[in-house]
Amino acid sequence: MPSYQDITNEEELHKMMNETEDFEERKKIRARIREIRDKQRDEMDAKRKQREAEAEDQVKKKFERAEEEKRKKMEAYKQQAPTHARESKYHEVSQGLIQDKFKAAEEEKAQKLAAYSSIAATKTGPSGGEVTTTTTSSTTSEKTPGGGTRTVTQKTTETKGFGGTSYGKPAAKPQGPKSAMAAFKQMDNTANPNAAAAKSKAMVRSPSAIKQMLLDWTKAMTQGYSEVEVTNFSTSWNNGMAFCALIHHFFPNAFDFSKLDPKQRRYNFTLAFDTAEKEADIAPLLDVDDMVKMKNPDWKCVFTYVQSIYRHLKDHENNKAGPIEQ
Repeated sequence: MPSYQDITNEEELHKMMNETEDFEERKKIRARIREIRDKQRDEMDAKRKQREAEAEDQVKKKFERAEEEKRKKMEAYKQQAPTHARESKYHEVSQGLIQDKFKAAEEEKAQKLAAYSSIAATKTGPSGGEVTTTTTSSTTSEKTPGGGTRTVTQKTTETKGFGGTSYGKPAAKPQGPKSAMAAFKQMDNTANPNAAAAKSKAMVRSPSAIKQMLLDWTKAMTQGYSEVEVTNFSTSWNNGMAFCALIHHFFPNAFDFSKLDPKQRRYNFTLAFDTAEKEADIAPLLDVDDMVKMKNPDWKCVFTYVQSIYRHLKDHENNKAGPIEQ
């Protein structure tokens, strides 16, 4: 009879147990496996207790260091306490002088500040010549009744070209976040006059409305397929049949839908994702292993993938439901 006491490899013992049919031998092997596991468990417990003891020592030492640091700070504070009042008064006077100097400098700056900037833009005119537009801005500071200051910018525009020089009307307006935001919006509208209209049109559709419209589109595409009933973007897709039905609607020759089994979830997911990528170049945004593990898939992930399918196939000849406004 072989001896198993010298064997410490659990995998080797399992292999030997699978190879023998003798009941007594298998019993001995199982006993040896239990001994190995008990020994490993004891070693792990010992290591865990050692780590806990070391951690406890570290916490204790850290606490002692903190107490020592606290004691030193208290002693230093007691030694400096008699001079604290005199130093505080000196610090207060110094801060007052600094603030007075800063205030005087700001007032002088507000009275004398005059910053000029010039921006020139060259464009091609209708006749092929160059048209140069120069914008000069003058910035000054004024005092307000409340004692503060405000910045006023005056701009003058000069345009050269089209056979002469023309001057724009000067405009003075306070600077601020509001004016800057308005300028950016005006620049965007000038560069793309259709952007504002397109943006307001897109904002008409709420996310919930888009979600419902995509769900209705999916129902229309999968209508009539057995074992498929799409009522949401989670449980309705957990066996892969809905994905297969949606792809099969557009590519009926890719596979035989009637041979699919709802219980073969992994096969269904793999078939749908691979066919979508092969036939329509749709990236597999969902992972097969994750879908197999989850009975209630994350609706946001499913929604994103179905939305990608729609965007790739919305112009397909089999899309009878028409486009969705997004």
